[in-house]
Amino acid sequence: MQSTSGRNNPREGASILSVVFLWWMQDLMRLGNKRPLTEKDLFPLLQDYKAEVLMKKAEKLWLDELKRSQMKNEKPRLWKALMRLIPYRSGIAMILLKTLWSLSFVFLPVCLWLVLKTLNNRPNVDVKLAFTYVGLLGITSVIKAVSTQHYDYLTELWALKLKVAVIGLVYKKVN
Repeated sequence: MQSTSGRNNPREGASILSVVFLWWMQDLMRLGNKRPLTEKDLFPLLQDYKAEVLMKKAEKLWLDELKRSQMKNEKPRLWKALMRLIPYRSGIAMILLKTLWSLSFVFLPVCLWLVLKTLNNRPNVDVKLAFTYVGLLGITSVIKAVSTQHYDYLTELWALKLKVAVIGLVYKKVN
């Protein structure tokens, strides 16, 4: 997808490591650190995040929900149509990120306790074991930080998609 300035959104071709550590945003963050960002500095939207595309998709899903509810003789539910707007892959990612966050939240104090317990054994301190526990503590901290950031990022994206879709449906209904 090309913008008017000829730039691509770097998220499109980003590798898994680039996505996990948000390296694809590095140039924009560097620029934002030097000066306030302008609209020209921002990347073009991905196709899935354009208002027109979201509105058409939401309208189709809402019409499908109306048909389904009429066939089952039920009341149509907007939330059912909107939940189909979010891809399963994104939902699975959210569940995985929240699970990783929860596990790291529990495992972090355990790692700290193991480090302190090992270091407290003064005459017989096993240095290799202590460094192993410190390494686990660091890895757990990174997992917690990354999962928190990506979970927050995905929830913001979901909120924006749903907001745009609902505003588009309401606008279309009013006109």
